[in-house]
Amino acid sequence: MPKVTLLFLVVFLQSSLYSQKDFILLKADESNIIIDGVLSKEEKSIGVMVPVEYEQEPGDNTPTKVKTDVYVTYTDSYLYFGIKAYADPQNIRGQIRPRDKVEYQNEDIVFIRFDPFKDARANYIIGANAYGSQLDIRVKNATTEEDAFDPNYNTIYETKGNIVSDGYILEFKIPLNSIPYPKGKNQIWHFNLSRVYTLDGIFHRSQSQRFDRNDPCWACQVTDRLIMKDVVYKRKVELLPYISGNLSGERESSLNDPINFEGINGEVGIGVSYDLSSSASLELTINPDFSQVEADKTQLDINSAYALQYPELRPFFNKGMDLLKFMDGAFYSRTINSPSISSKIINQGESSGSIMLTAIDQTSPYLIGGEDKSYIGDGAVSYVNAFRHQKLFNSGTKLGAFTTNRFYEGGGYGNLFGIDGLITINKIWRIQFELIKNFNKEPIQDWIDSDDTFLNKTVRLDGEKFSGSATYFRFSRQTEHWDSSFFYRGITPGYRADVGFTPKNNRKWLTFTQKYEGLFEEGIISKLETSLKGDITYNYDNDLKSRNLDFDLSFVTVGKTEIKYNYDINFLRNYLGVDYKNVGKSDLTILGFPTSNLTFVTKFTFGREIAYNEDIPEIGRERSAYISLEYKIGENFNIQPSINYAKLERLDKSNNFFSGYISRFAVRYQFNNDLSFRIISEYNDFNETFFIQPLLKWNPNPSTIFYIGGNQNSIHDFNVDPEDFDPMRVNQSQFFVKFQYLIGL
Repeated sequence: MPKVTLLFLVVFLQSSLYSQKDFILLKADESNIIIDGVLSKEEKSIGVMVPVEYEQEPGDNTPTKVKTDVYVTYTDSYLYFGIKAYADPQNIRGQIRPRDKVEYQNEDIVFIRFDPFKDARANYIIGANAYGSQLDIRVKNATTEEDAFDPNYNTIYETKGNIVSDGYILEFKIPLNSIPYPKGKNQIWHFNLSRVYTLDGIFHRSQSQRFDRNDPCWACQVTDRLIMKDVVYKRKVELLPYISGNLSGERESSLNDPINFEGINGEVGIGVSYDLSSSASLELTINPDFSQVEADKTQLDINSAYALQYPELRPFFNKGMDLLKFMDGAFYSRTINSPSISSKIINQGESSGSIMLTAIDQTSPYLIGGEDKSYIGDGAVSYVNAFRHQKLFNSGTKLGAFTTNRFYEGGGYGNLFGIDGLITINKIWRIQFELIKNFNKEPIQDWIDSDDTFLNKTVRLDGEKFSGSATYFRFSRQTEHWDSSFFYRGITPGYRADVGFTPKNNRKWLTFTQKYEGLFEEGIISKLETSLKGDITYNYDNDLKSRNLDFDLSFVTVGKTEIKYNYDINFLRNYLGVDYKNVGKSDLTILGFPTSNLTFVTKFTFGREIAYNEDIPEIGRERSAYISLEYKIGENFNIQPSINYAKLERLDKSNNFFSGYISRFAVRYQFNNDLSFRIISEYNDFNETFFIQPLLKWNPNPSTIFYIGGNQNSIHDFNVDPEDFDPMRVNQSQFFVKFQYLIGL
């Protein structure tokens, strides 16, 4: 066979293997579709069939082991999916869950992925488990898995799940204007449908199309097309008023004093959302209530020299905020702590995207990153701006420019400017970069009390001016089994991101990572990952700060049990001018899903660590353990106990630098997908504090919410004699209520 002919045949086979399929939808009458968890003959007759016939994990585009029937149609306002997932009802895993609390690795779930602009810039994934409990995710065309997934994304859609004798039925009703899409009556969206399930104790994932594991850009491979004609765009105008109130009080000074309650503190506010087009929107909030319903899990900071970062849970700061996500923490929404007014404009165009955010913040936190520690203070009123524009050139190349600004009442500012980009050389080679410059003037305030210095300037806030820069460069190669990357990161001593999160500076990192991943259809190991990362760090005086080697090994075995081992060895770590050598420790993590009702995670840490917060830091012996369980009782009820224990012992075993634990216990009863009651209690042994937080919550969509609950706190400060401490004695008490309702106009 001639070489040219052979080459043509290979190219043809490859192109046909991952060929694009068109699904021309039939427009239906809305009155003929009922979202009730039942697929009627009429609903099936108007739906276009989408086959789900390929297994992606553990198989590699092999025939799927389960049958899934999918019917798709649309109306003027909605896109409908009706799904019959065949299975033994006894083997269906899941539970009625609050929104976004579905357990991906241990439940039967169907996901629908949309790329309306067909450019792989963002995939919008909506899903539900067999009981109709929802979860939605936004996926970026990114260089790393951590950067790609945005689990805080929320949109509005309706689902209904129903367990039947031969599987389960899921129905989706998706408003067309809930997802940004290009202008025009005739729409062509890229999409994919996937189903995850457990069979014989092994996790499986089936897809409606083939995927090439040698192409790391999954978003780029979503190429099947939904074709809809004569789509009627309906401009969305939404009002989001709320009313809230809280009553709080505490004891004066002793355990015998009564709790003195202050007057009821009430708040009202409103948010307005207006669709400028099918791909652009304007949001304005006046006196927004950004309080969090779910309590942050307390992180262990007893031996941390740097500030800790918490996830964003407030709805306003989730929509469209992927445009403000950076590798170097140039923007961190939780620095906007308590705004009196805020607004944002989001535009997701066909070849570009932009966002502009403004806010007047009443209590602005102030963070200064240092070489070996962070400095944190509570700020006052400030005026915040953030802007980013990104231009897309193809599915794997984009460039952007951004700025953040903060102006403090009474003087002082922080201005930051930057450019960033992602360049795809081919499907396996990529370059990602960020170049940032800042110009700052400190406010003259007493928010931070420190006599430390840097660049011949004080950490204390005394009106000094300074500037700095941050640089990030990553070069990566990724195939089916191998992932190699090199990155350089530099943060100068004068760098600050007043609307971001940069807990350390005066560092230059050089990092190389080599990773292997394999999936196996047979044997006791279904997935294997191992990686080696080498890291060397200097400051800007070219003093060596650390030499580090990090080894990871993980595998998934019987019962979907995942075992992870990590060994981290610091051949040298310089802290506060002192060299510490051969500081190494191991982490062993076991994550298991032995049954449909039980999930557990255990983590054990042992080795050596520096006691950072001692007057004279020194090396100690670390022994830590984290154990967490979730046990499901029926379809509605689950309990989640956990304990986090940490100890750092002196090498001579004379005593401990610290020793203690944080215990947490959560109980949740889910009446249906919208209504739940839960109680969280937590005891912190390190500072001898205790709280219990009950909450009744109604949440039919991401914006509409009603909750009533409280906080009952015990703090050690009221106990003169430590032996008399009673963690169950309430020293502070709070009751709160909120009602927020989405009104569509």
